[in-house]
Amino acid sequence: MAAFELSLGGYMWEPSILLRSALEGCATAWDLVHNGSRFELWKTKRKFDSTDSISNVKEVSSEIGKLYGHLSNFNVHTSPLNSSPSMVVVQDEPKFQFFGFVSPGKESARKTEIFFCLFVTYICLQLTELVFHHYASDLETIEKIPGADLVRTKVSERHRKVVEAMKVHFQDIAADGSASL
Repeated sequence: MAAFELSLGGYMWEPSILLRSALEGCATAWDLVHNGSRFELWKTKRKFDSTDSISNVKEVSSEIGKLYGHLSNFNVHTSPLNSSPSMVVVQDEPKFQFFGFVSPGKESARKTEIFFCLFVTYICLQLTELVFHHYASDLETIEKIPGADLVRTKVSERHRKVVEAMKVHFQDIAADGSASL
């Protein structure tokens, strides 16, 4: 939620920092539940590295590893791209980003950032549901298979609407080579 608040408030670099941390936390929970040796290491507090949990979960879903890498490379680790304040061009002159202000022509970039927040949040929710589904009565991203201790992916109507909107947005960007993310 904090990443959404920052994103909606006009912050550009900060939401990804929070999203990366949330993804790493959810991956660690998944790893501890699904890998007994990792849980033992966690309990003894000896040389436990949560980034190893990302490596383990990406064996099941390579997309999570790619997303984590993108979050790390794009915004989390300091680079020339994200070490200076956000700037916008107003009447041909660079100005500091006014938080909450979306300059004309940059609406697509803000929309992309918000869709990205939704995407990472969905992955975190699904990882959380995979870990704790035994304790949940209502699940958003998965459903329990009757008569078995198994689950399968579930696509809710709300999720379907968001995915369709994301597809349209990214197809529009792909169709217009000059469009910015």
